[in-house]
Amino acid sequence: MALRPITVTQLNDYIARVFDSDTLLMNVAVSGEISNLKYHSSGHVYFSISDDNSKINCFFPASYVKNLKYELGDGLNVTVTGKVTVYRKGGYYSLFVRSILVSGEGDLAMAFQLMKEKLEKEGLFDAAHKKSIPAFPRKIGVLTSETGAAVQDIIKIIRSRNDLVDIFVFPVLVQGEGAAQNIADALEFVNRNYKDIDTLIVGRGGGSQEDLWAFNEEVLARAIYASEIPVISAVGHEIDFSISDFVADMRAETPTAAAEMAVPDLNEFRKKLDQFRDTLLKELQSRLRYDELRTDTVLKQMRTEFDRKLTEHLHKLEKLKLILEENAPFRIMEKGYSVIEDPTGRVIRSGKELTDGEYNVIFKDGKVRVRIENV
Repeated sequence: MALRPITVTQLNDYIARVFDSDTLLMNVAVSGEISNLKYHSSGHVYFSISDDNSKINCFFPASYVKNLKYELGDGLNVTVTGKVTVYRKGGYYSLFVRSILVSGEGDLAMAFQLMKEKLEKEGLFDAAHKKSIPAFPRKIGVLTSETGAAVQDIIKIIRSRNDLVDIFVFPVLVQGEGAAQNIADALEFVNRNYKDIDTLIVGRGGGSQEDLWAFNEEVLARAIYASEIPVISAVGHEIDFSISDFVADMRAETPTAAAEMAVPDLNEFRKKLDQFRDTLLKELQSRLRYDELRTDTVLKQMRTEFDRKLTEHLHKLEKLKLILEENAPFRIMEKGYSVIEDPTGRVIRSGKELTDGEYNVIFKDGKVRVRIENV
């Protein structure tokens, strides 16, 4: 008996119903290597997975792609979970993917590593790009949850260390869908409208890897990299590392540590200033005592030298006085000498100077006027 023919559409419909009724094919996990990967503008992802002998096409819809924490790549070994479906029009089957897990790695751990490698190759972690954190800021911006403990800890620490700094809090989402984009938008907003802020602290308190995931997303990493204001990343606890930590200008182990890094401790500065003041006063007092002693010594030396010079000159003066006294005209006149002057008072030194006329003869105890009539 001849078989009754059916249409291609009927055959493909039948195969599709068989696939849809098979519980194994409705929820299957398949391991293989990704190839022919294509990201479509619609957000869907198309690729194939294969082993040594076979290959199957896969369709990863955009509604599930958004939950993926990393970019796929050819050659990546993965385990995909989904259902096998038939494309009736084309007459072929494919795997409708709901989730993808990298083989041998935790999903989030692999996502972190892939993102880290990608951004590192692009130079986002280069030390040459990192900006210095201002030593004496006047304004600090904090991007974190307004209801979390982190913001209270940051404000408390900054206030206890430095009462001269203004603190600006910009509330953002720190976990969940859209958190990374929200923080990135806030970073761009602050850079555009608050250019006088000196330092930004971006972060949150501790949590699970899923809770902290926003700080591992590419959109936030690029926003931190583009920030013209220096950024301190403060995510989780000491053992937690995020992509934000690597791209930021400085990484703090905790939000509290970030607050300590952001501002100098004025209390310590005041203590040091007091110490410097005390040291300076002691040095000045010591120097003053030294200068006083030195001044006293110099004054004594000057007095001694002055007295010596004075005595020396007094002795010389006394000698000169004696010489003058010995050679004084009246002292000579006491020996019987006299002096002759003409009427103008000019002393006659030689007999040749004498002419007829009047002259004064001076003795030690008086003088007489004489008249010479013949020379």
